[in-house]
Amino acid sequence: MKKIVYLIALVWMGLMSSCSNNDYLNAIPAESSMLISMNTAKMSGAGSQTLFKAFLHVSNLNNTGIDVSKPVMLFEDAQGNLGVCAKTDNTKQLGEMLQKMGLTVLERQDFHFAILPNLWIIGFSDQSTLLMGPVVPAAQPEMMQLMARYLKAKEDDGIVGTPMYDKLDSIDAPMAMVCQAKALPEYLVAPFTLGAPKGTDPSQVLIAADMEVKDGCLWINGQTFSFVKRINDALQKAQATYRPIQGKYVASMSSHDAAGLFVNVDGGQFIKLMTDNRGIQAMLSGINTAIDMNSIIKSVDGDMAIITPSLGQSSFQLMMAAKLKNADWLADVDYWKQSVPSGGQIGEWGRECYYYRDGKTSYYFGVTNDWQYMSGVSEQVALQSIHAAANPISPVIQKKLKGQKMALVANISSIDKGTGVTTFLKPLFGNVNTLVYTLKVN
Repeated sequence: MKKIVYLIALVWMGLMSSCSNNDYLNAIPAESSMLISMNTAKMSGAGSQTLFKAFLHVSNLNNTGIDVSKPVMLFEDAQGNLGVCAKTDNTKQLGEMLQKMGLTVLERQDFHFAILPNLWIIGFSDQSTLLMGPVVPAAQPEMMQLMARYLKAKEDDGIVGTPMYDKLDSIDAPMAMVCQAKALPEYLVAPFTLGAPKGTDPSQVLIAADMEVKDGCLWINGQTFSFVKRINDALQKAQATYRPIQGKYVASMSSHDAAGLFVNVDGGQFIKLMTDNRGIQAMLSGINTAIDMNSIIKSVDGDMAIITPSLGQSSFQLMMAAKLKNADWLADVDYWKQSVPSGGQIGEWGRECYYYRDGKTSYYFGVTNDWQYMSGVSEQVALQSIHAAANPISPVIQKKLKGQKMALVANISSIDKGTGVTTFLKPLFGNVNTLVYTLKVN
């Protein structure tokens, strides 16, 4: 009986110890839309230590008062603020280290704060250290007030115990991520919400993934899911639409292009996903009024690449290449010409090659003799869309894409656009230029 009592006591103590080890994560708000966990004990090279060394301008974290032997979390709160949460080891050491940097340590609501040279704010309590920013000087008092609220949060207010944290904790990887689709840059949302029922809010679609930094790339391998059963069932069903990518157009994306989506599909099935997707429909809205893109996509049977050369342009930007099973829609082009909206024009630039132009949009498209769809903002770009780019994405990435069910490649410099993403990525991973997302297959 004594042995049983001791065993129960040991288990209870272990559970209590486990819970208390996570207390510092209560400073991450429960409503956060993104979580990235870095287990430094399992990571080599880049990681959270590199991040803190870069931000705090120190070469050794042993005597800084921050315990990076515990998992470090990157997060995005409900207001879109980026943050890092780590376990505080020694508040006195941390305060002294900041003062040695020549920084003024302020006390607000029983917590300590300092403004780092890169306009990030560090705030800490006896158990949690937060980094948040970047924050312009005028907004720094308000940010410190928000951080104080996060630092004083109890278990019921923090991320631990939420479904998002539980999902993250289930991923066995040194670096893992769970985030809502709405936390992604706007132009990346559409591919991740493909398959969700029409009208689904991006906050209801989540990505769970393991992450790795290698060959100058941030590799993300994951799946979309939802805590709403109806949405989750639709997302999982949609994944059956994707077939292994053969690699026909993986070299068509230039290393300077902003983003590229690569799939291998039967267009008749894939169109059902696209027509329900608000982001895809918005992307095609500039040409869909004059050209029946749905009919074109239905004719696809094989590899397809949708590449966005640049972002933030007022004019339409899209380069699409695909293997076709037919081009029956060519019979409708004369009708498109007759019904083109006022101010627009559809003309010919070659055999079975056409263009649509209006004041804002220029789109050249056509079909080759071997049943390939080509398109772009000009005749030259359309012809290029089915061939290797002069400076394509790296051979390492091209090889990785072949055989995947779905892949998204993004130029990190295009993602940033003032979001502060590169402020995180460079200290974490060094010179990482490209993000590659691949769909994890069960």
